[in-house]
Amino acid sequence: MRKIGKIFGIIFLGLILLVGIPGYYFIRNFDLNKYKSYASEIVEEQLGRKFSINGEASIGISLVPTLILEDVELANPSWASQPQMIKVKKLELKFALLPLLRKQVVIDKAVLINPEIYLEVAKNGDASWDFPALKNMKTAAYSDNGWLIKSAVAAETEESLKEKLKAFAGYSAQNVVIENGIVKYTNKQDGSNINLTINNVALSVPGVDEQITLDADVVYNGQDIKIESVLGSIDNLLEDSKPYPVLAKGNAYGVGLDLNGSLVNIFNNLHYALQANVYNPAGNFNAPETTLKTRIDGDLKNVTAQIQSLNVVNNVITGTVSADISKKVPFVKADLNSAKFDLTTLNAAMSPTAYSLSLIKSAHAANSVPNTPIPYNDLKKVNARAQINIGELVIDKGMQAHDVLIKADLNNGILNVKPLQFKFGGGEIDAAAAVNANTQSVNLMISSKNMLLQNLHKEFLVTGKNDFGILSGGNVDLTVNVLGSGSTYRQLVNNLRGQAAAVVNKSEVQTGGLSFLTGNFISEIFNVLNLNTTKMTKLDLNCAVVRADFANGKAVFPKGIVVSSEQLGIVSDGSVNLETEKLDFTIRPFAGKLTDTNIAQALTSFFKVVGTVQKPKIALDSKETLGAVIGIAATGGTAYLGSKIVMDSASSPCYTALIGTPYANMFPKPTGVVQTGKDVYKDTAKELKNDLNSLKNSAKDFLGVLTGKGNQ
Repeated sequence: MRKIGKIFGIIFLGLILLVGIPGYYFIRNFDLNKYKSYASEIVEEQLGRKFSINGEASIGISLVPTLILEDVELANPSWASQPQMIKVKKLELKFALLPLLRKQVVIDKAVLINPEIYLEVAKNGDASWDFPALKNMKTAAYSDNGWLIKSAVAAETEESLKEKLKAFAGYSAQNVVIENGIVKYTNKQDGSNINLTINNVALSVPGVDEQITLDADVVYNGQDIKIESVLGSIDNLLEDSKPYPVLAKGNAYGVGLDLNGSLVNIFNNLHYALQANVYNPAGNFNAPETTLKTRIDGDLKNVTAQIQSLNVVNNVITGTVSADISKKVPFVKADLNSAKFDLTTLNAAMSPTAYSLSLIKSAHAANSVPNTPIPYNDLKKVNARAQINIGELVIDKGMQAHDVLIKADLNNGILNVKPLQFKFGGGEIDAAAAVNANTQSVNLMISSKNMLLQNLHKEFLVTGKNDFGILSGGNVDLTVNVLGSGSTYRQLVNNLRGQAAAVVNKSEVQTGGLSFLTGNFISEIFNVLNLNTTKMTKLDLNCAVVRADFANGKAVFPKGIVVSSEQLGIVSDGSVNLETEKLDFTIRPFAGKLTDTNIAQALTSFFKVVGTVQKPKIALDSKETLGAVIGIAATGGTAYLGSKIVMDSASSPCYTALIGTPYANMFPKPTGVVQTGKDVYKDTAKELKNDLNSLKNSAKDFLGVLTGKGNQ
């Protein structure tokens, strides 16, 4: 038996040698280069473009017959900037062996190495991939807009198309691999450009009734994109009424994507239903960690996304987003809801309000507002209507808003946000905003009612004898109405006009240790004021005001920062340059009715805040301090200090600060006591007039000692 097997083995080997050796030498010595020009002529005739094989043409010998073409080129039309549309360094066509034995040519695998593809659209709309020769031939798979499967349906019946695609699948490569290629697209009509680097692309179509797989590793305009996908078969594709399965997993622009769904009526009236899971890691696009789970349904005209869960750092949003994309300007509608959204989780290093009052210290303001254009035109690219509901909005760990409602409408470049309502500080905020791209203007209005300072932030709540906070009162009123216009951010700021005012009514304040004010610029001001909160444990606040007028690129505070209490008071007058953010404030603390005064306090009662919002500085106000020194030197301090205290503390500074605002009548006008104070000051000044010149030089010397610039 073993002997018979040996004999059959020798016979089989002999047959292989008899057929294989001559065939091998025939293929080895068959010069395909003689037929390169013939092949080029056929392609040029079919496409109407020059086609050339500049390198070697050969047949590789292995278990899989392989045709190898080197340095293959297909020309672009004459008007294109690149002479060649396609350049391939090496093309390998591997043929299936068994079909060859039946005299059938089936390409098992096509490998393109270092392909370069240059696509271009001319200013008149001509595309480099349009082939007039094919158009004239009225090829079924060609239309006026290029190569489209849809055009094939228009030219063929479904049955004939099915047969042709099956036939095409039988002769086309069942596996296509592209390695180390580039694709460049230039559109001279709109100026757009696309640069695609192909690391590896693998397409597998084993048969008309088997699944199609596509894997890609490319770089699109500098961004890595990796995709692994499984699609339905060609048979499934042609059965238009049946769902065509789509399964894809990948990563693009750093974002992970899982897609699972189906397409229906691909050739006639496309409809899709897809389940999408999207993951954006923290820091990507300068955004926090985000996970989206959504179901997308739609067709070529409308699409709807049911947001099952949009998780932004454990803040969950649900709702619906739909879009009508059939119009020239798409219309988007959104209805979003969140039970709780915590802003502090978006960036742990940056509190949205910085209510620790380190805002001035930590602000990242630029040296000047850039003169770059405001993208108003983006508002004209889409029309939209949106509604957002948030049950609890955590602004800071000690500050929350509730029942937030935002409605926005964007139509023909005009964005209106109205209302913007929420409960805050025990009261209500009502706001509205408008951006008009046609007039290049922005308007913001805010008003409040029934807010309490102790409810705004937990730091204003008194829980112990050493806490700073509001013991009683604390009612806060707020109004903002500003309007700006301009084509650039700098113009907008320079043209900003309007007013903002916040008022705190009569309250009892426990000073405590002012612990939450430590470690920032505000605490430095309190240090300059020499406030001793161990002795002055309470402030009987008459009123407090912050009032700003916006015009000519500045926020002006016309005696607009006021703290008025029985124990002490502060009046500040100054401005902030909105473009450069430079500060220029004079701060005048004054003693209240219940506080003893002394010369040291008077000398520290006049100082300026200068520098920028990013880097504020405290400096002695030389002009005011000089006046104080003269007055003190001339009167021994009593008359000067007495006149300043009476005039400042009794002149109703909150009334003065609010003149010309909606709160102008909230506090009483100055009384007759004020005039008495003014008379005292006037008489004192008259008495000082004769001695002023003699005292002035001495005062300057004294001031020099105080500031460290004079003799010690």
